Amino acid sequence: MSSEVSIAEVPIGQSRLTFTYRRIMVEVYSLIPRLRLDFDVHYALGPGQPGYNIILSFGKSELKIITKAGENLYAGMLVPEQPTFTLLPNSSFSTRLFADFDHYRLSQVEKIREGGDLQARIELFFIAELQQQPSVKYPATTSFNIRIPKSDWVEKILPDLKYKEVSLIEIPKIEKPEFSDTIIKINEAWKMYSMGEYDKVLAECRKALESLIAIIKNKGFSKEIEEEGKKKTVPDWEKALGHKEMSNIMEVFVQKLFGFLSRGSHYGKPINREDAEFAIMTTHALVNFVEKKVGVT
Repeated sequence: MSSEVSIAEVPIGQSRLTFTYRRIMVEVYSLIPRLRLDFDVHYALGPGQPGYNIILSFGKSELKIITKAGENLYAGMLVPEQPTFTLLPNSSFSTRLFADFDHYRLSQVEKIREGGDLQARIELFFIAELQQQPSVKYPATTSFNIRIPKSDWVEKILPDLKYKEVSLIEIPKIEKPEFSDTIIKINEAWKMYSMGEYDKVLAECRKALESLIAIIKNKGFSKEIEEEGKKKTVPDWEKALGHKEMSNIMEVFVQKLFGFLSRGSHYGKPINREDAEFAIMTTHALVNFVEKKVGVT
């Protein structure tokens, strides 16, 4: 993969270390999106300096994304492939640093990039221990900017990171105190989803929907209907939403969603991830819609 070489030099006593950034690639042997940055490190003796070895130890290093306004925004830690290694005088060493990402961070990078080249900053912290007697330690930092052409980033890196295979949905947080009981159950459903307890996701979503219905009725948005010769109180969606056609849709939607969340509707088949995703996203969206649309105070 093509890349612009960047170089940073750091004095170590009368000698110097030169860090040369070579390229950025995707680490294929990883379950999560992971970038690999390849470096060369060269140790050059100063004129007339004795030939002591250096033990180089990487510390807390960071990768930052540079905005068009010139701000350096933290993107993640840089993890060295080999935290400590020894350099002989006038020798070089090739190494790698890894940056772990998730799809949220990648989406933020895409917003910052705005369709152009990706500008990033590498900030390295290390300790160079000169092996004289007694040894001397030189804590040091260095940094340099790198540019990743948009052609490389879009055509090679993002596809290998599987970025386009995931759609990031920013789901609004439900915060009104009147919905606290519903929020607790929605949060529990998300917890069960993250744990892979997909059947429990449906159960918690049903509880959240029951809680939402109770809140709507308790706030006065209710009406009585007769069903199989018996009177029952149900939400008055027309009164709550102020729109007759939308209320008709809501009545059917809520009824069908209750049916989907019922364990009996899935008799004879296991609840899988797709079932859980549909249940939790639909329920969360419904609760958020009602919270925003219904005049609950």
